Amino acid sequence: MPTLPLPVSTESALAQVRARLEEYVARCVAGASGPESERLWRVAGDSLRGGKLVRPAILLVAAEALDGEEHRAVDSGARLDLAVAVELLHSAFLLHDDVIDHDVLRRGEPNLIGRAHEVAGQELGRASHRRLGEAAGILAADVLLADAHQLVARLDVPHDVRLRMLDVLGETLAQSVAGELADVLYSLPETSPDVEAVLAMSARKTGVYTVRLPLLLALAVAGAQVPTGLEEYCTSLGLAFQLQDDVLGVFGDPEEVGKDPYSDIREGKVTALVAWVRAGADWPRLASLLGRGDLTAREAQEAVDLIESSGARAAVEQDAAMHLADALAQAARIGEQPGYAAFGAVLEGVARAIAERRS
Repeated sequence: MPTLPLPVSTESALAQVRARLEEYVARCVAGASGPESERLWRVAGDSLRGGKLVRPAILLVAAEALDGEEHRAVDSGARLDLAVAVELLHSAFLLHDDVIDHDVLRRGEPNLIGRAHEVAGQELGRASHRRLGEAAGILAADVLLADAHQLVARLDVPHDVRLRMLDVLGETLAQSVAGELADVLYSLPETSPDVEAVLAMSARKTGVYTVRLPLLLALAVAGAQVPTGLEEYCTSLGLAFQLQDDVLGVFGDPEEVGKDPYSDIREGKVTALVAWVRAGADWPRLASLLGRGDLTAREAQEAVDLIESSGARAAVEQDAAMHLADALAQAARIGEQPGYAAFGAVLEGVARAIAERRS
């Protein structure tokens, strides 16, 4: 994830967001109904605390920039609760992703599924471990999604602003679900999506809630209209972000990315890289390797080499650079609109931070 250039005031606000997340976990543990539920929240809380808070940071720095313009001043407590809600949503999506992808690691460490024995309070057989871990992931994520909506619904803001934010939250959830469903569908051997379909899926799955959600919430809480070009900015930057993820997932430093470089291949995920290979002569061999959980390290590396030699990596990196350039151009245009100079500068900073990410 990128490291955003943040003013000291935003860094201080993020520290308060972390403190509120700690308080949230403590409340979940204290309010648990039974020992199993208590253990669940002790384990799930570790992943909730471990994020880099990129989305809350985008929200907070954008809201602060709007404060400097001619928009409504907002109580800092409302902003912090909104930032916490965004992180709860993000954590819920990660938990559901891990269940869907059958992942047992997150950020290079055992995730909730990988720690199912801790939730059980005893050792488990392999099948039982997966069954309990994936059930725990679904259930914990459901609570996080509900609590994210509760936080927004209870904000001390004008009613029309609250409704606007809830609409944004609902749109984000619907689009992310559509993107995730398409992602799973495209990984099935019976389907053969082209690059355009994969890019559309990527825009819905990741870009909508990584970029668009925090920015639209910042505008809503400040009572500001959505500037011309923001939707295009969010789409371009979200696509660039996902294309970078595709490349880093296969070619990035595993220590920095915190992910097995062969996991996408073993899971048969149809990323933009795979979609590019599909149109070429290397596809039959790559297709025979994708989605095989028993893939050896040598076979997995062969798949990586095929993706590289086919030109897919270069093509996807070029597409990511193009979308980043489009986002930067939109940020400049937004900054030229009356009342959005500081906001446009934030958009440019976010884009440049994403351009430099290595994990």
